[in-house]
Amino acid sequence: MSLASRLYRLQTTEFQLRDKRRALKEIAARLNTNPELSAAEEALVSIESRLEAARKNQRKLEWEVEDLNAKIKGLNDKLYGGSVRNPKELVSLQQDVQSITRHLSGKEEKLIEAMDISESIEAEVEAARQKVSTLKAAWEDERPGLQRLKDSTEAEVFQLAETQQDLRDKLGSDKAQHYDLLAKAKGVAVVKVEQGRCKGCNLTVPDGLYQRARAGDMVECASCGRLLYVE
Repeated sequence: MSLASRLYRLQTTEFQLRDKRRALKEIAARLNTNPELSAAEEALVSIESRLEAARKNQRKLEWEVEDLNAKIKGLNDKLYGGSVRNPKELVSLQQDVQSITRHLSGKEEKLIEAMDISESIEAEVEAARQKVSTLKAAWEDERPGLQRLKDSTEAEVFQLAETQQDLRDKLGSDKAQHYDLLAKAKGVAVVKVEQGRCKGCNLTVPDGLYQRARAGDMVECASCGRLLYVE
């Protein structure tokens, strides 16, 4: 294998290694966390909190309605029980009953609204629980495949890392360091020459440089400074 071929293969290997490591990181994250499921669980907690507040309000109104009904019953017992005979007191009792009855009517309307709201939120909770359950089941079904993919990707990363190290060892420290400096400065250190043009800058490569690159020497483009590789 020529020097240029080894450099180009090193670059290809390092790009593949970078991509595989990124993929491995994503697979590991997917194994440990499921953003969609987490969001659904958070939404469920929020809806359950709303339901708790709605039920609390409903219970409060129920107690108030019961209390008002008890007051009306007590006043009616006095009004019609014969214990009160004074006309002014009887009129006052009737007015109290009417006032509390109007108040009761308003509370009962609010109670009906509160019951409707609770029922509506209960339906939301049920739908949210079903969504969480479905996502959990899907994730559990997905995890074995993800684990297998993680294992195979780890093996690929290990193989690519070995290939990378082997290529670097064969290049030697000076040439590997020169390649690294170019890669850091330009992003892509080694470029192909196709139809006589450098694919890094798209300019024509002088014939002398082209022949050296074709022979597999470590040659830099006169225009962009990248290493040239001719297949």
